[in-house]
Amino acid sequence: MTAHTLKLTSSFLVFLAVALMAIPPALARDHFVDPASVGTADGSKASPWRSLQDILNEHVVLAGDRVVLAGGSYGRLVIQDKMMSDVTSVVVADGQQAIFENVEIMGSANWVLSGLTVTSAGLRKLEEKYHVRIDKKSRNIKIEEFTIYTVEDISDWSADDWNEKALDGIFSEADYTDIRNNNIRNVNFGISTLGVHSSVVGNNIENFSGDGLRGLGDHSLFEENVVKNCYQVNPNHSDGFQSWSTGADGRPGTGVIKDVTLRRNLILNYEDFNQRYACKLEGIGLFDGVYEDWTIENNIIAVDNWHGISVFGARNVRIKNNTVMDIDYFPPGPAAITIISVAGDDPREASLVANNIANEIKIEGDGVERFGNIEIDDLDDVFVDIDDGDFRLPENSEVIDRGVPDPDMKIDYFGNPRPVGKRLDVGAVEKQ
Repeated sequence: MTAHTLKLTSSFLVFLAVALMAIPPALARDHFVDPASVGTADGSKASPWRSLQDILNEHVVLAGDRVVLAGGSYGRLVIQDKMMSDVTSVVVADGQQAIFENVEIMGSANWVLSGLTVTSAGLRKLEEKYHVRIDKKSRNIKIEEFTIYTVEDISDWSADDWNEKALDGIFSEADYTDIRNNNIRNVNFGISTLGVHSSVVGNNIENFSGDGLRGLGDHSLFEENVVKNCYQVNPNHSDGFQSWSTGADGRPGTGVIKDVTLRRNLILNYEDFNQRYACKLEGIGLFDGVYEDWTIENNIIAVDNWHGISVFGARNVRIKNNTVMDIDYFPPGPAAITIISVAGDDPREASLVANNIANEIKIEGDGVERFGNIEIDDLDDVFVDIDDGDFRLPENSEVIDRGVPDPDMKIDYFGNPRPVGKRLDVGAVEKQ
């Protein structure tokens, strides 16, 4: 090959490379699905596909695509072995209700599912436990604005109905899940996350017989969730939020869970003092393990139990500006903040209990700082009207301007600025 030929070849290769770069990548596509569709379909808005499951199984949906669902019943949804290189979404058309029996995501990544309704309608199938399940081989999954319920109305349910029919809301073993702004009601357990880097934000969990929230993964966030109305229908000791660690041998209490934040959550035992099967709800229960670098702040917890916030095995756990009260004046209780430090820890890993309201503060171990806390028995000094769901701080409460300054505490439970007035108010709410 001559030098002249080499020069021409090199020039052609450069031209070819530039030409290929100029070709745009395949554009993401919208796929429309309507279970009532008839006739020939091409996935357009005018001619929608009939089956979401079929177009997933047949690899019609590609990375970066969006699937738009019309109203109707879709049965069971399984997203399996769909590791997408770009965010791929399934959404519900405005003003529509797309109803599923359950949703299962396995071995898949980079999916956003938004606006689905998932209900078993009380027809629990053998060994079925979850309305929505995400397995540990999946990652980067977002579940948002779902409506999830076992049945619409549980007012006439017996204990047997609860135990035989109620499914869990959302169960995720995956890393990097975002579970946000879902409405979950009439279920066994509400939301459980086992993977690391889980975000559970803005969810409403109402009427449950297990735990409201469970978080077992490092580097996770639980924020602005409402957990209320617990039903005692079996021997389970229900918690608003529960965690435990496991070591390499899989035994509870043998590992460490690190860097978890619980912030601005409401945990309420019940709204109706005459609620049937009302349980003795534990608030935040961290009983088995070592809990390292946790932050628990600006939460409102009203329960009928002595476990308001309990951390057994704390290392650098920060419990600040929470309001923890017993919802009635009868046993069990009173509702307490209890923290037990890990023996022999470095002083730099000391935990902190500061500016909290509780019926009782109980601290064990040398590695815990405490200041600015107030023990109160009277609900009327903490809430304007808990019976009516008004959790604002009343006028002339003794906790106003009684907190110790904290430059990191800039907002309260409601998102209002703090401090207002001379000093920080104690507890989760700042008087505006």
